[in-house]
Amino acid sequence: MFLDINVYNLVYTIVFLLMFVVAYLIVIATRLENLFKQGRIWEIIVAQILLSLVIAYLVTKAIMSLVDSTQFNIVK
Repeated sequence: MFLDINVYNLVYTIVFLLMFVVAYLIVIATRLENLFKQGRIWEIIVAQILLSLVIAYLVTKAIMSLVDSTQFNIVK
């Protein structure tokens, strides 16, 4: 079929992207750059993005496992 869309993967991707944005905003608000020496711009950016990716992944996995464990498992 032309529009054979896996809804579970679509929901997972949307939730992951939303959680990444929220996690990035939280990491920015925590002033992580104070832990680095002055002038280490690339290291700070990489640390913020990696930390946001890890947090977003863990939160998304937790949310999707809750969806899987409910009895209204229509998504799959």
